[in-house]
Formats: sequence, structure tokens, C-alpha cells
Amino acid sequence: MKIDIENKDNGVILHPEGKIIGDGVTKFRDEIESQINSGVKWIILNLAEVPLMDSSALGAIIMAYLKLKERNGKIAILYAQKNVIDVLNITKLNSLFEIYDDIQKALKSVQTVGSLSDNQ
Repeated sequence: MKIDIENKDNGVILHPEGKIIGDGVTKFRDEIESQINSGVKWIILNLAEVPLMDSSALGAIIMAYLKLKERNGKIAILYAQKNVIDVLNITKLNSLFEIYDDIQKALKSVQTVGSLSDNQ
């Protein structure tokens, strides 16, 4: 699994490629933690190139959500494929995460951290 990093003001867009399962989860989780520890206020996970993720990957996203929330930050999911959306729906995590299919809407949401804006 490969992760491209796109730095933005106060945040980052992560572009993982490939299945986030097994050993790939460790790299995914470590990159997310590294970004949070560097002080970013928000993360967008562009999952366009992720056909599948396991429960450990979901755990890494939940961890990121909780850590960013503690710091008044945000995480959003962008361009999730059908299999990933199905997992989020089945686990009811779709109600926890902001999920977008438009980069501008995702950026607008995360860049307004701390305001009382609608999710989408």
C-alpha cells in the first residue's frame, strides 16, 4: 500500500492506494498518527484508490476522528468506493464521519473547523 500526502494550510489530504488490510493498516495508522502529531487541524482521506479496508483500518480512522475532535479538528472521507461505503453503512460509521464526493465541499467543511456548519 502506498500513501501520497498533499499538505494544505492547517491540514493534509492523504491519498492511500490499494487495500487497507493486514500489514497495510500499520502504515496507514502510522501515517495518520504522524500527521496528527505534527499538529494538523484536519485530515481528508481520499479513498478513491482504496477498494477494501478491514476493521483495523476503520479503527485507525476512528482513532483519528477522536484525536482530532479532542483538538477541535476534523476528519472527512472523500471519494470512497462502493465497498468502503457499504462497510461504513453496515457499521453505522457513516453517521460519525463526513463523507464527500466533491473535493471542494470536503475542503470547505474541514477548513471551517470550530464553526457550526452543516456536514454537507
